[in-house]
Amino acid sequence: MPHVLVAGAGPVGLTTAVLLAEAGHTVEVFEAGEAITTQPRASTFHPPTLDLLHRIGITAPLIEQGLKAPVYQHRDRERGLVANFDHKHLADDTDFPFRLQAEQHKLCELLLDRLGEKVRFQHTVRGVKQDTDNVMVTVEGPNGTSDIQGDYLIDAGGASGAVRQSLDIAFEGFTYEDRYLVLLTPFPFEDHLDGLEKVNYISDPDQYVVLLRAPDAWRVLFPVKEEIRDPEVWEQMLQGVVPHPVPYEVIHHQLYFIHQRVAERFKEGRVLLIGDAAHVNSPIGGMGMNNGIHDAFSLVEALPHDLDGWAEQRRRIALDYVKIITDRNARALGEKDPAQRLAAQQEMAATAADPERARQWLLDSSMLNAVRRQGLLP
Repeated sequence: MPHVLVAGAGPVGLTTAVLLAEAGHTVEVFEAGEAITTQPRASTFHPPTLDLLHRIGITAPLIEQGLKAPVYQHRDRERGLVANFDHKHLADDTDFPFRLQAEQHKLCELLLDRLGEKVRFQHTVRGVKQDTDNVMVTVEGPNGTSDIQGDYLIDAGGASGAVRQSLDIAFEGFTYEDRYLVLLTPFPFEDHLDGLEKVNYISDPDQYVVLLRAPDAWRVLFPVKEEIRDPEVWEQMLQGVVPHPVPYEVIHHQLYFIHQRVAERFKEGRVLLIGDAAHVNSPIGGMGMNNGIHDAFSLVEALPHDLDGWAEQRRRIALDYVKIITDRNARALGEKDPAQRLAAQQEMAATAADPERARQWLLDSSMLNAVRRQGLLP
């Protein structure tokens, strides 16, 4: 069986490593950080991702650490509720008809328990050379630099990792004008916004808002034009969501640029790109990490016989499915034309009210259609 090297110990890299080990491959994982990061990052697991993780016994313990969100909601800042999309319409399509809200590090910790010493922290992949039979990876660790040989290298090292850049693979796409400011607060929005769900998209032409309930706090996401690190400005923004006489408590903040980019190719010889190393997208809809986990399951099934087909199919899903839907989601929330915004919301409400139309909508938004397209699920 091939000996496989994996760059990156995030949710995608660790999922890949567990799948490889269970398939009988030997595997080594190299991670630049000292440990699994617990910083708030991705937090949404879609139904097909839970179906896939169930195969390796991860879904049940992950659910124990998260919050089930069977309904996600669209609202308008002025008009209030627009539509509720209920995953009950997917009851015949998945064993897990809900989104799971759980921080990605909880998945990473469950996977790490399976891998033990196969993961080498404080080891950074700096470059790769290859021939027709092997890859040679340059790894920098606490004791210096070494070259490690394997049959394949899977790059799950993120959008700014060295592997894709060292192979001169273009990262095609664009960067949004807006950045995203994410504030974590324990404020009980559910006590002040009637009928609020655990996942909520609130449209507004000037500043839309995403409210996501995590186990310990609410995540509040705002698009911003500039770097905003002043707590007084955060307070003004939060007061704009729900006015309250007591100042908000912000327990964490994050500010980052948003990109829509897909690698020019996902395979270069014996090097395979997955997750953020291969594609990044708007987080509206929670598809990025999920798509990377789907990369992992499909790649391990394809290894070693159908890697060219795998690379082309995963790239097409990133371009034709994830990129289109996530970009559409972001633009719809901030639609500035009142007539277009109202018409879109009326159509959304009509869709949510019709069980079959709602199911078709949810098959896309839950990523079930994308996973079925590759044959990973029936």
